[in-house]
Amino acid sequence: MELPDIIYSKSNAIASILLDRPDSRNAFTYEMAKSLSKAFDDAQSDPQIKVIILSGRGEAFCSGGNIKDMADGRLASWDMKRFLWDHIQKLTLRMQDIDKPILAAIDGPAHGGGFDLAMTCDLRIASERATFCATYVKIGLAPGNGSAYFLTRCIGVPLALDILLTGRVLNMKEALDLGLVQAVVPPERLLENAVTYANTMARWPLESLRAVKRAVYHGLHSDLRGHLDYMSSQLALLTQTPEHREAVEAFVSKRESKTS
Repeated sequence: MELPDIIYSKSNAIASILLDRPDSRNAFTYEMAKSLSKAFDDAQSDPQIKVIILSGRGEAFCSGGNIKDMADGRLASWDMKRFLWDHIQKLTLRMQDIDKPILAAIDGPAHGGGFDLAMTCDLRIASERATFCATYVKIGLAPGNGSAYFLTRCIGVPLALDILLTGRVLNMKEALDLGLVQAVVPPERLLENAVTYANTMARWPLESLRAVKRAVYHGLHSDLRGHLDYMSSQLALLTQTPEHREAVEAFVSKRESKTS
């Protein structure tokens, strides 16, 4: 499987996707978007994979769209619409469809579309030198790939508006205080910590991980009664899995479960 502009690998229960355009600070291309979609499809369909880690090679996580294309007039009017809808936004929708946890490991800037990409992930761990910036207002644009959507749900309307309307750069201390990242670590230990964090999830049964992720996102778009009805159906199915039966038998027998 050819995947231009990314490096994709799998080890045990973890799939790793590395953005691989360091000379352009991992700016998006058509090819990168297509490659990311293929990698996410593979990770989703592989029953051995439980967690996905997304990171960037070099000194940036992702700098977003290619400003040179905008300057050359190649991303204007309907070209911009088609670029977003046919490539970038489809990737965002694909990531939301995945029912396995996606962890962003962020080193360096996650700006513009890179900030969108980081916010689309379910969880985020960052290095001390990482930064967030919604750069859109600085070039007369607006967030076009989900950060307005995800950021509002993560930290609320006023704080989201503050970040989006000012275009200011957030360091990771503030990002951690706001809950935008789950941990901040030294740069040299970022991937090590990301794998360790991923493994704390990957030790659990895949069907349980999927059900938990589905539950959280379903709850954002459902009333309480509908959500509880949905979850009772999910739990009814989970009680039939071998992992659940093994864990219950281990608990009753006071022994360690084979699923943990």
